[in-house]
Amino acid sequence: MRVLVTRPEPASARTAAELERRGHEPIRLPLMQAIQQSPALATPPLPGTAAIAVTSAEAMRVLDTLPAEARQPFLSMPLFAVGRATARAAREAGFQDISIADGDGRSLARLLVAKTDQNPGAPILYLTGTPRSPEFETTLADAGRIVDVRACYHMVPTAHDDAEFARKLTPMPEVILAYSSETALRIGEIFEETRTSLNWSEARFLCLSEKIAKALPEEFQPRTLWPMEPREDLLLLLL
Repeated sequence: MRVLVTRPEPASARTAAELERRGHEPIRLPLMQAIQQSPALATPPLPGTAAIAVTSAEAMRVLDTLPAEARQPFLSMPLFAVGRATARAAREAGFQDISIADGDGRSLARLLVAKTDQNPGAPILYLTGTPRSPEFETTLADAGRIVDVRACYHMVPTAHDDAEFARKLTPMPEVILAYSSETALRIGEIFEETRTSLNWSEARFLCLSEKIAKALPEEFQPRTLWPMEPREDLLLLLL
């Protein structure tokens, strides 16, 4: 089965390798890329910070660019990861004390609130990017928690010309994977630009969550599925 992988590198390469292992033909077309903003990590965590929260492995890649002595104040703290992939990146970055949520910002916030209830006034350091969903910060604010937000990367569309779109999308892949709302919106933009020149009518769409699926164009909705939990292993089972 031809499967279009739209997530940023290097995650795109890992997903493509897993698809090949499962006997599929991956087509890599990253639609977003991260622009690192390492100055956001130039100062260490605030005194008394309870934990670090991370909703994407991109933050770990930014942390890896810091000198070893600048990384250490971060690595010595408990880290709460939104899901398994982010937790794996945190372990590779050198974190030892890692807790894993159920794959979305709300579950991550609830896990933090439950595990830091003995010191509710301590700040939580949030290593994140832009744009981002508000659920994590909103849930913590509703619980009265202080969040030190460090936007350390910015997601922007990856530049592709019309010839590359035509080459990667002809024939149209049988399945298109979407891992973020920004990517789903970009798919919609490409659809509008190419709807008369490319055959989108047969493609199925597999999204990491219902929220991401809802960002796709309305006419794709009958051909869109998502797993019960926002996990890649469950997503690929839908193939």
